[in-house]
Amino acid sequence: MNSMSESNDAVSPAAATATVTAPSVTAVGTGTSQTPPDVAVVHVGTEARAALLGEAYTRASATARALVEAALGAGVAREDLATSGLGVRSETVWKEGQGPRVVGYAATTAMTVTARDLDAVGALLDALVAAGGNALTVHSLSLEASDPAAALASAHDAAWRDALATAERLAGLAGRRLGAVVRIDTAPQQPPGGPIPLRRVTLAASAEAMPVEAGLAEVSATVSVTWELVE
Repeated sequence: MNSMSESNDAVSPAAATATVTAPSVTAVGTGTSQTPPDVAVVHVGTEARAALLGEAYTRASATARALVEAALGAGVAREDLATSGLGVRSETVWKEGQGPRVVGYAATTAMTVTARDLDAVGALLDALVAAGGNALTVHSLSLEASDPAAALASAHDAAWRDALATAERLAGLAGRRLGAVVRIDTAPQQPPGGPIPLRRVTLAASAEAMPVEAGLAEVSATVSVTWELVE
Protein backbone atom coordinates (compact mmCIF):
# COMPACT_ATOMS: atom_id res chain seq x y z
CA MET A 1 0.00 0.00 0.00
CA ASN A 2 1.41 3.31 -1.02
CA SER A 3 1.32 6.28 1.36
CA MET A 4 1.46 9.91 0.42
CA SER A 5 2.64 12.85 2.56
CA GLU A 6 2.63 16.57 2.03
CA SER A 7 6.00 18.29 1.77
CA ASN A 8 6.91 20.87 4.47
CA ASP A 9 9.75 22.33 2.42
CA ALA A 10 7.75 25.14 0.83
CA VAL A 11 9.26 28.63 1.38
CA SER A 12 6.86 30.98 3.11
CA PRO A 13 6.15 34.37 1.48
CA ALA A 14 7.50 36.15 4.58
CA ALA A 15 10.84 34.36 4.37
CA ALA A 16 11.12 35.14 0.71
CA THR A 17 10.73 38.85 1.31
CA ALA A 18 14.07 40.66 1.36
CA THR A 19 15.02 42.43 4.59
CA VAL A 20 14.51 46.15 4.30
CA THR A 21 17.22 48.28 5.96
CA ALA A 22 15.89 51.00 8.24
CA PRO A 23 16.51 54.48 6.80
CA SER A 24 19.44 56.30 8.35
CA VAL A 25 21.77 59.21 7.79
CA THR A 26 25.50 59.46 8.50
CA ALA A 27 27.25 62.79 9.02
CA VAL A 28 30.91 63.59 9.63
CA GLY A 29 31.79 66.49 11.91
CA THR A 30 35.09 68.18 12.67
CA GLY A 31 36.04 70.40 15.56
CA THR A 32 39.10 72.18 16.89
CA SER A 33 40.23 73.55 20.21
CA GLN A 34 43.31 75.45 21.28
CA THR A 35 45.50 74.93 24.29
CA PRO A 36 48.78 76.53 25.38
CA PRO A 37 51.73 74.12 24.94
CA ASP A 38 53.88 73.48 27.97
CA VAL A 39 56.47 71.04 26.59
CA ALA A 40 59.11 71.40 23.88
CA VAL A 41 60.53 68.32 22.19
CA VAL A 42 63.85 68.82 20.40
CA HIS A 43 65.26 66.20 18.02
CA VAL A 44 69.01 66.54 17.55
CA GLY A 45 71.74 64.44 16.03
CA THR A 46 75.49 64.28 15.57
CA GLU A 47 77.62 63.20 12.64
CA ALA A 48 81.35 62.52 12.58
CA ARG A 49 83.55 61.45 9.67
CA ALA A 50 87.01 59.90 9.81
CA ALA A 51 89.30 57.63 7.82
CA LEU A 52 88.88 54.83 10.39
CA LEU A 53 85.56 53.47 11.62
CA GLY A 54 86.65 53.49 15.24
CA GLU A 55 87.73 57.11 15.03
CA ALA A 56 84.41 58.21 13.52
CA TYR A 57 82.50 56.30 16.18
CA THR A 58 84.61 57.78 18.99
CA ARG A 59 84.07 61.32 17.74
CA ALA A 60 80.30 60.86 17.42
CA SER A 61 80.14 59.32 20.89
CA ALA A 62 82.10 62.21 22.38
CA THR A 63 79.76 64.76 20.80
CA ALA A 64 76.71 62.81 22.01
CA ARG A 65 78.07 62.82 25.57
CA ALA A 66 78.69 66.55 25.30
CA LEU A 67 75.06 67.07 24.23
CA VAL A 68 73.82 65.08 27.21
CA GLU A 69 75.91 67.15 29.60
CA ALA A 70 74.76 70.39 27.93
CA ALA A 71 71.10 69.38 28.24
CA LEU A 72 71.52 68.42 31.88
CA GLY A 73 73.30 71.68 32.55
CA ALA A 74 70.39 73.56 30.95
CA GLY A 75 67.97 72.04 33.45
CA VAL A 76 66.65 69.05 31.50
CA ALA A 77 66.00 65.98 33.65
CA ARG A 78 67.91 62.84 32.70
CA GLU A 79 64.68 60.89 32.21
CA ASP A 80 63.71 63.45 29.56
CA LEU A 81 66.73 62.46 27.44
CA ALA A 82 66.45 59.51 25.06
CA THR A 83 68.83 58.12 22.47
CA SER A 84 66.71 57.54 19.39
CA GLY A 85 69.25 56.47 16.79
CA LEU A 86 72.78 55.22 16.14
CA GLY A 87 74.42 54.38 12.85
CA VAL A 88 77.77 53.79 11.17
CA ARG A 89 78.32 53.70 7.41
CA SER A 90 81.20 53.54 5.01
CA GLU A 91 81.82 56.25 2.44
CA THR A 92 82.97 55.18 -0.97
CA VAL A 93 84.14 56.70 -4.23
CA TRP A 94 84.21 55.14 -7.66
CA LYS A 95 87.57 54.89 -9.38
CA GLU A 96 87.98 53.89 -12.98
CA GLY A 97 89.29 50.38 -13.24
CA GLN A 98 89.09 49.82 -9.50
CA GLY A 99 85.36 50.06 -8.79
CA PRO A 100 84.05 51.36 -5.46
CA ARG A 101 86.67 52.13 -2.87
CA VAL A 102 86.13 52.94 0.82
CA VAL A 103 87.61 56.33 1.64
CA GLY A 104 86.23 56.80 5.16
CA TYR A 105 83.45 56.23 7.62
CA ALA A 106 80.63 58.29 9.10
CA ALA A 107 79.02 57.70 12.48
CA THR A 108 75.72 59.29 13.48
CA THR A 109 73.69 59.50 16.66
CA ALA A 110 70.21 60.88 17.37
CA MET A 111 68.73 62.09 20.63
CA THR A 112 65.35 63.39 21.77
CA VAL A 113 65.34 66.11 24.39
CA THR A 114 62.12 67.00 26.22
CA ALA A 115 62.14 70.43 27.85
CA ARG A 116 59.38 71.20 30.36
CA ASP A 117 60.30 74.84 30.89
CA LEU A 118 59.42 76.74 27.70
CA ASP A 119 61.11 79.89 28.97
CA ALA A 120 64.43 78.01 28.97
CA VAL A 121 64.14 76.42 25.51
CA GLY A 122 66.14 79.18 23.81
CA ALA A 123 69.00 78.75 26.27
CA LEU A 124 68.79 74.97 25.83
CA LEU A 125 69.15 75.28 22.05
CA ASP A 126 72.16 77.56 22.42
CA ALA A 127 73.75 75.13 24.89
CA LEU A 128 73.26 72.23 22.47
CA VAL A 129 74.74 74.23 19.59
CA ALA A 130 77.76 75.20 21.67
CA ALA A 131 78.32 71.59 22.75
CA GLY A 132 77.80 70.01 19.34
CA GLY A 133 79.49 72.58 17.14
CA ASN A 134 79.72 71.69 13.47
CA ALA A 135 78.87 68.06 14.22
CA LEU A 136 75.37 68.98 15.42
CA THR A 137 72.15 68.68 13.43
CA VAL A 138 68.92 70.08 14.87
CA HIS A 139 66.21 68.10 13.09
CA SER A 140 63.09 69.67 14.54
CA LEU A 141 61.42 71.37 17.47
CA SER A 142 57.79 70.64 18.40
CA LEU A 143 55.72 72.46 21.02
CA GLU A 144 53.15 70.22 22.67
CA ALA A 145 50.64 70.06 25.50
CA SER A 146 51.57 67.44 28.08
CA ASP A 147 47.90 66.91 29.04
CA PRO A 148 45.65 67.65 26.04
CA ALA A 149 42.60 65.84 27.48
CA ALA A 150 40.54 68.97 28.17
CA ALA A 151 41.29 70.47 24.75
CA LEU A 152 40.50 67.16 23.05
CA ALA A 153 37.16 66.96 24.87
CA SER A 154 36.29 70.45 23.63
CA ALA A 155 37.26 69.46 20.10
CA HIS A 156 35.02 66.39 20.31
CA ASP A 157 32.13 68.56 21.52
CA ALA A 158 32.59 70.87 18.54
CA ALA A 159 32.83 67.91 16.14
CA TRP A 160 29.60 66.43 17.53
CA ARG A 161 27.73 69.71 17.09
CA ASP A 162 29.02 69.94 13.53
CA ALA A 163 27.86 66.41 12.70
CA LEU A 164 24.48 66.96 14.38
CA ALA A 165 23.81 70.17 12.45
CA THR A 166 24.62 68.46 9.16
CA ALA A 167 22.44 65.43 9.94
CA GLU A 168 19.48 67.59 10.99
CA ARG A 169 19.73 69.61 7.79
CA LEU A 170 19.84 66.49 5.61
CA ALA A 171 16.99 64.85 7.50
CA GLY A 172 14.87 67.96 7.05
CA LEU A 173 15.51 67.96 3.31
CA ALA A 174 14.24 64.37 3.23
CA GLY A 175 11.16 65.21 5.26
CA ARG A 176 12.33 63.14 8.22
CA ARG A 177 13.56 63.64 11.78
CA LEU A 178 16.58 62.19 13.56
CA GLY A 179 15.95 59.13 15.68
CA ALA A 180 18.32 57.14 17.84
CA VAL A 181 22.06 57.12 17.30
CA VAL A 182 23.12 53.73 15.95
CA ARG A 183 26.87 54.23 15.37
CA ILE A 184 29.67 56.61 16.36
CA ASP A 185 33.22 56.50 14.98
CA THR A 186 36.14 58.76 15.80
CA ALA A 187 39.31 59.31 13.81
CA PRO A 188 42.73 58.76 15.41
CA GLN A 189 43.90 61.94 17.07
CA GLN A 190 47.18 63.70 16.43
CA PRO A 191 49.00 65.16 19.43
CA PRO A 192 48.74 68.94 19.65
CA GLY A 193 51.61 70.90 18.28
CA GLY A 194 53.64 70.24 15.18
CA PRO A 195 57.30 69.91 14.32
CA ILE A 196 59.16 73.08 13.42
CA PRO A 197 61.97 72.02 11.04
CA LEU A 198 65.26 73.80 11.57
CA ARG A 199 68.17 74.13 9.18
CA ARG A 200 71.45 72.39 9.91
CA VAL A 201 73.20 74.36 12.63
CA THR A 202 76.88 75.00 12.07
CA LEU A 203 77.40 78.17 14.10
CA ALA A 204 78.47 78.60 17.69
CA ALA A 205 75.93 79.78 20.25
CA SER A 206 74.80 83.37 19.82
CA ALA A 207 75.18 86.06 22.42
CA GLU A 208 71.45 85.95 23.10
CA ALA A 209 69.26 82.87 23.41
CA MET A 210 67.26 81.78 20.39
CA PRO A 211 63.70 83.14 20.81
CA VAL A 212 61.00 80.46 20.95
CA GLU A 213 57.39 81.65 21.05
CA ALA A 214 54.92 79.05 22.34
CA GLY A 215 51.69 80.44 20.89
CA LEU A 216 48.74 78.03 21.04
CA ALA A 217 48.64 74.38 20.06
CA GLU A 218 45.58 73.33 18.09
CA VAL A 219 43.80 70.05 18.82
CA SER A 220 41.44 68.66 16.18
CA ALA A 221 38.83 65.89 16.31
CA THR A 222 36.66 64.15 13.73
CA VAL A 223 33.54 62.09 14.44
CA SER A 224 31.24 60.12 12.16
CA VAL A 225 27.73 59.59 13.55
CA THR A 226 24.83 57.57 12.13
CA TRP A 227 21.24 58.29 13.16
CA GLU A 228 18.02 56.50 12.38
CA LEU A 229 15.54 58.54 10.34
CA VAL A 230 11.98 58.66 11.63
CA GLU A 231 8.76 60.15 10.28
